[in-house]
Amino acid sequence: MKDFTLWKQMRREVEVGNITENIFGDCHLFKYTPDCHHNDKWNKWNLQARGLIMKPDGTVVARPFKKFFNIGERKGTQSKYLPWRHGYTVWEKMDGSCGIGYMMDGKWRLATPGSMESDQAIKGTEMLARYNVNRLTELCSDATPVFEIVYPDNRVVIDYKGEYFLCLLAIFDHNGNEWPQGRVSNVADECGFRRPKIYDIELDKNTEVPFEDTMHEGYVILFKNGLRVKAKDPRYVKIHRLLDAMSLKGVIGLLRENSYGVHISVLPKDLQKSFDDIRSLVMVKKADVERRIDEHFRHLSSKHHALETRKEIALWIQGNIPSEFWGFMFGKLDCKDMTDNIWKLTISELIEEKE
Repeated sequence: MKDFTLWKQMRREVEVGNITENIFGDCHLFKYTPDCHHNDKWNKWNLQARGLIMKPDGTVVARPFKKFFNIGERKGTQSKYLPWRHGYTVWEKMDGSCGIGYMMDGKWRLATPGSMESDQAIKGTEMLARYNVNRLTELCSDATPVFEIVYPDNRVVIDYKGEYFLCLLAIFDHNGNEWPQGRVSNVADECGFRRPKIYDIELDKNTEVPFEDTMHEGYVILFKNGLRVKAKDPRYVKIHRLLDAMSLKGVIGLLRENSYGVHISVLPKDLQKSFDDIRSLVMVKKADVERRIDEHFRHLSSKHHALETRKEIALWIQGNIPSEFWGFMFGKLDCKDMTDNIWKLTISELIEEKE
């Protein structure tokens, strides 16, 4: 399928800074920027840039989830405005990496929302070999299956006890229409993919979403009209209360302390009790940021010998590395200490995950 209007709009959003562009061969992967999110610059085009993959002739290679929000994050997702009475399903929110299925040279591959060459994309593509990909091709060669990639080295917070698996979340036609969940389950059954758990929870505009005693990411609520919203475990939300309550410098200073017994007194009482959990979540995110920086730098290093000038290096970085990592690439090339920048990006991404 070709959609040249969509291609032109993606290019325009890249030019104004709302979307980053990651190029792999003749494929262009589009992802909204932190600035777009933080400053609420959403429009109908950049909402689609959550791993959308296209070619310059307008061919849609993969069209995954649009951006969707937390309950109460925006006016349209406030509980009182949600279409509860029309029906909904409460799904487990998996805690791995999003894997976007696409065909290249007749073979299935996975991308993540920001990269076609991330460690998770490469591992997820390898993991596809465990499943019946021939049947996947027969069932949805002109569609985009979207997975959660789960394996031990990619643990975020939830411990899946050493398991490796791909969980099929949804399938979209390349025009953006979503397949019915029953049809998605049939594909999962025939190909061997896992599906997320469904919860039997009754909700309405006056009901507070209940959570299990054990830590988990939360829920994705899918309404009959196709609207999705997220409901995150309050233990995840507490970290954002911390980030909102303090300055960026204050949060970083608190978290960088090896012994924080004195500094913790500045936090609200309920946050003091939860700070060990909060600190653990932040440190996991920081390790993930460091891993991705190293991954991008390895990619740059593999091309570095063919780039003769600083300008050539800069142009390559701008065309192949997400913009939030540009400074890290030059910093590592110049052997600079990037510790402060790593903390800033860690906090920035945690704030973004409030989404």
